[in-house]
Amino acid sequence: MSGEAVYLLASLLLAYLVYVLVTRGGRGVLWYWWRRGRVAGEVWWARADGGAGGRDRRPEHAGVLGASAYEREMEQPKPFVTDRHEDVMSVCGVDSEGRAVVIRAARLSRRRASLFVSVTDKDGTVYTLPNQPDTSQVNVEGDGWGGAGLTLTCVDPMRLWRVKFNGLLRRGTREEYITEGEKRTGENEQEEEEEEEGEIVHARLHFLWCALRGPIEAWAVVSPRLLSRALAPHPNALPRDYLEEERDHYEQWGSLHGTVQLQDGASIDTWYLRGPRRHRWGLADAVGRGLSTCVYFKNGDVFSLRAHSPVASGPQYMNGYLNKASGHVHPVTWCDLDLNKLDKLDQLGHNLLIKFKAGGQTYEAWQRLGPAVTYYTGDPWTCGHALHAATTAASHSHGHALTTLSFRYTALCPVPERESLPRVEVPQGLEGSGVPLVVTLEDPRCRNTGLAGGKGASLAMLTAYRELLDPDQQPYEVPPGVVVTSRAWELQLAACPDLQQAIRNLRLASAAGQAARLKEACLRAVEVCKTVEICAEVTEALLTCLAEMINPETTRLAVRSSGCVEDGSEASAAGQNETVLGVVGRGELLAAVTTCWASLFTYQSVEYRRQRGQPMESGMGVVGVVFTVDPATGDPSTITITANYGLGESVVSAGAEPDTVVVKRSWRDTLKVHRRSVGGKAVKCVLKEGGGTQEVALEEEARGKVCISDRAALRVARVALFLHHAFAGPRDIEFALLKSEAVVVLQARPITSLHAWTEYEMMHDLDTATLTDEDPITKGNTGEVFPGSTSPLSLSVVGKILNLAFQEQNYIQDRHQNYLCPSYYTHVFINVIETMYRNMEEEEAGMLVFQALDMAVFGHHTTTQAMLRHARERFGVSSMWRKLSLSLRIVYDRMSTGMARVRRYQDKYKDFKVGQGKTVGAAALYAEITRRFPDLLEVTNAHMRTSKVASFCLTIAFMMLADGRKELSQENVADMAVLLSSCTGTESAEVPSALKELSRVISESEEAEEFLAMSPDEAHVWLRSHPGPVGAVFRQFLSRHGHRSLKELDLYSLSWRVNPHSLLTTLQVMTRYPTGDTRAPRPPVDRDELLDQFSSPMSRGTRRALRFMVPKCQESVVLREATKSLLIRVIDGLRIGYRELGMALVSEGRLPNPDLVFFLTHSELGQLVSVPSPSLVMKAVGKARLYPHLDNLRFQELSLGTPHPMQEREEGERSKEAGAGVELVGSPVFQGTVKGTARVVTRLQDAETIQSGDILVTVCTDIGWSPYFPLLSGVVTELGGLFSHGAVVAREYGLPCLVGVVGATGALRSGDKVLLDSIRGTLTLLQSSSSSSLSSSDK
Repeated sequence: MSGEAVYLLASLLLAYLVYVLVTRGGRGVLWYWWRRGRVAGEVWWARADGGAGGRDRRPEHAGVLGASAYEREMEQPKPFVTDRHEDVMSVCGVDSEGRAVVIRAARLSRRRASLFVSVTDKDGTVYTLPNQPDTSQVNVEGDGWGGAGLTLTCVDPMRLWRVKFNGLLRRGTREEYITEGEKRTGENEQEEEEEEEGEIVHARLHFLWCALRGPIEAWAVVSPRLLSRALAPHPNALPRDYLEEERDHYEQWGSLHGTVQLQDGASIDTWYLRGPRRHRWGLADAVGRGLSTCVYFKNGDVFSLRAHSPVASGPQYMNGYLNKASGHVHPVTWCDLDLNKLDKLDQLGHNLLIKFKAGGQTYEAWQRLGPAVTYYTGDPWTCGHALHAATTAASHSHGHALTTLSFRYTALCPVPERESLPRVEVPQGLEGSGVPLVVTLEDPRCRNTGLAGGKGASLAMLTAYRELLDPDQQPYEVPPGVVVTSRAWELQLAACPDLQQAIRNLRLASAAGQAARLKEACLRAVEVCKTVEICAEVTEALLTCLAEMINPETTRLAVRSSGCVEDGSEASAAGQNETVLGVVGRGELLAAVTTCWASLFTYQSVEYRRQRGQPMESGMGVVGVVFTVDPATGDPSTITITANYGLGESVVSAGAEPDTVVVKRSWRDTLKVHRRSVGGKAVKCVLKEGGGTQEVALEEEARGKVCISDRAALRVARVALFLHHAFAGPRDIEFALLKSEAVVVLQARPITSLHAWTEYEMMHDLDTATLTDEDPITKGNTGEVFPGSTSPLSLSVVGKILNLAFQEQNYIQDRHQNYLCPSYYTHVFINVIETMYRNMEEEEAGMLVFQALDMAVFGHHTTTQAMLRHARERFGVSSMWRKLSLSLRIVYDRMSTGMARVRRYQDKYKDFKVGQGKTVGAAALYAEITRRFPDLLEVTNAHMRTSKVASFCLTIAFMMLADGRKELSQENVADMAVLLSSCTGTESAEVPSALKELSRVISESEEAEEFLAMSPDEAHVWLRSHPGPVGAVFRQFLSRHGHRSLKELDLYSLSWRVNPHSLLTTLQVMTRYPTGDTRAPRPPVDRDELLDQFSSPMSRGTRRALRFMVPKCQESVVLREATKSLLIRVIDGLRIGYRELGMALVSEGRLPNPDLVFFLTHSELGQLVSVPSPSLVMKAVGKARLYPHLDNLRFQELSLGTPHPMQEREEGERSKEAGAGVELVGSPVFQGTVKGTARVVTRLQDAETIQSGDILVTVCTDIGWSPYFPLLSGVVTELGGLFSHGAVVAREYGLPCLVGVVGATGALRSGDKVLLDSIRGTLTLLQSSSSSSLSSSDK
């Protein structure tokens, strides 16, 4: 080949290489990699520059016990920039039995919404909204997410939502929308209608969504690698366009649990699902093709992936993450999904395989898609979606998924165009002297509830909506009228000093909570109000306004009360205030006005408002029944009409049993009379000649038939349906039917009962979401420190502070899950895997460590290999560096929280109090309590550190005693009991000793006999005021231990300082029956002597190591008890502050009972302090009513997954029939042997049955049991470890004691003769009380 040819060939090859690498139509290799690098750089820069769109994401300390300002902002409904913008909230969940719930609620402009609901039962039956596959709704409330019976309400931002549905669902799904014009006609029409109605069911879903993890903002998991790979081949695709879509979008996983009733009369089931909640706002999605999938794996991992492409040939944008059960979030950095191949799923048997890479690992997730549920979004339709429930298997686990395939809809939308009724605006900010004294119903200012009251504003709204009626809609009338405004009442009140004084006395009586005093104050206020003369300015304004409409001297008027806090969305106050009918003339008119004003102060009206936390003096205006849904069940397919002849007073006041007509409403709003019944109406109310009303007897013929015809009932129902849409919700409507059958609407108020909290919601709204059904949850340790039910306030304050301290010390960033002490049924537990199993050892080496922890927490072995295997899968095996770091942190904790530091804490908080009786408002007191939370956090951290050091020392000592063996022996446990028995000076053990000393001083005084004869109240006064040694010792005891009590970590409890009754009762028993045993705290034991008592075989090196560890263990126990007492002292100071807050709220009329503060969370109290809330008050009342039931629930010591109460047993019934020789096993905490009578006491309230020398058998003990220890000869508990209160005091007092004796209270009865051998760790039944009784009877 010639040189020219070679040169030409080389030139061609070089040109081709340049074309491939650089140009190639803008798609060269070098250009491709350059663009990938540039896109990746832009993504990194955008994320570093603040992907949240400039929002402040910094956490704030106030968010520790509630939501931060950033979280509250994110959860709020967003404003619409244009009509194309939407605000979408979706919630979904699945479980292992095939149940699934998917809810999507999109807020749109102009009172429109897009709603999709899909409920799948475990048998595979799918329920959707009747208009499916359409999702458009009109006439919905625009300030929240919901419509068509669905409401999504934020209770605690990023932590708790209420998801309620009370409406119609269709059994089965539809692929196409069927319009009314497409329905068949002819003989099959009625059959088709009946078949369609048979598919429609009334369903009720009451769910609580609780966060499992913190929110994940979509921009934060955008992978530069994944996005650059998608955009690099497309030169016109800009990264900022895709990043902009993710700025206003976040996702959060949680549990969706609650009650489900899928048909009237069907059983109410409880579902527990897991899935994500998503919030996205901005322009509506313009998807050419897309996929969205969320997967929950059985091991607790969750996977989320979203992919979409605007056009088939365009870039396929993907974004997703894998959130591991350990809490780590790994963005998806590579995925093989091709949206253009989704059309072939039918050929693959609806099997979908997604390969992706996250966290440096490659995963394969295979999905078996179930039947599709199709729905369309957009108005008109622009996008179609096919929802599939799927089973999922991955390379590391298996689970369930919800996958949605989306596509662009290009055909003609079959849904007829509908428009919402215009919003009627309500003027706000009406203040000052310019506010009118009297307004007409046509005046827009009359729509303001604060000015015209509930009824007046409602009539004004009805008047405004009447003008919006279309010609084809059923017309209605609203009686013309005027409203004497609340401004007129204020003017009248200012002119009457006697009335002002009467109202002040009423407020004081209401705050005192004494019914007799309140009734007397109400009577006085009513009497004064009725006798006042209406001031001339108000009289002139009223008569002038009326004269423009009617002649008040000849026209009969109805004068109605219109309280400013009645007929609201939270409380209706129906029938609480006065109505005067048949009023004629100026004199009667003015008297009727004062009568209505006076009815504001009747006892029934005042008590109604007081019980709902509404003001006593709220201001007032003066101004047949139909329910648009079933008032009992909320069924929207039923419109109930009750009516009687004459005036409606006989119906609304229940003066006569009315007739009832039930009108059925289809989901398309067609109406037909379904049922009618004749009431036992005997009288009717009519106007009297000359004014007033009277009741007259009905003719026999009128009694026997329904007073309203079917045609008239349908007219009323059509008006009711129009008002249901106008007000965007169910209404309780008062109406009158004229002889011409014209409908006159007199009132329309919300049906408030439909939004009340259910019993399930009140029991479970503070439950912690459980990540998996295999997580071990225990009551073993918390059963002692949090016995029984814990008040909601304590869960929201003490529980969260404990969890926060645990998270800070373990460097856990997520603040949205309670890792340390989760709650269920208001009982506090411990999540074992999240607390004890975070630092795992190799399988063959880790069992000994966890056996030692079991002894400390449970008092017996509970850890299994399956539990450890589950923990290793979640957290992995700790590296040597992590173990070293953990050891160094514990050494630091030990050095930083020594006795000197604890004493400084004690000096700092010895007089810790909040409020201290100062007269301050509720808002200032609430702010002061919140300001002191860092103090509580500080002492909690100190107690956490000392507890961790004590557990660490105990574990090291156990491992030394094991001396190389892989498991603990009984000798090791017994030796640990000997070691801990040598601990002296623990603060908890001082209580029985101090009480015994006090009883000795009392018994030696001359007034001992008088003391024994006193009631607890008298004894308290006598001891506090005694000038001699008795009073000094008692006051010293309260100063040292007065902050302690039963359930002392619960803010609802009363400390001994506040209520020493139980203490004094025991003190009287100890004084009357002295034990004669002067067991005093033992002196310190020499270390060598102590080691000589050990029975475990040990080498010389082990003995030297134990000699070093013994004082460390002893001191750690003392420090732990000291910081625990300090923590309780600070809690007691907050307890006093909250009680003062309760009294302040009562004095301000926001609570009827000060104790109700303990049945609201701290954040709910903040809401109540800011704005009165009847719904919050009624929620607190409901929780207080449930408290005794919840307090008596019993749980297994260890549960896998969400704990549930054990079946209740009758008192005294045994778990099995026990006879002589039955032997129970536990862990000894102080060695000794004693025979005696068992005293089985499960509640401290029953501890008064304890007699001297008894062996106490109980579930667990806390400091409240301390007064009884001097009477005992031994202690046995079902719960509690080596550091439990019973163990500490028994060791200090030298009492034989066993802990962790499972089933002891069920196997024994009071009066049984037992042998307690705390050397061998056994409790033996020698003779049952029943056999002893039989022997006595035989003799």
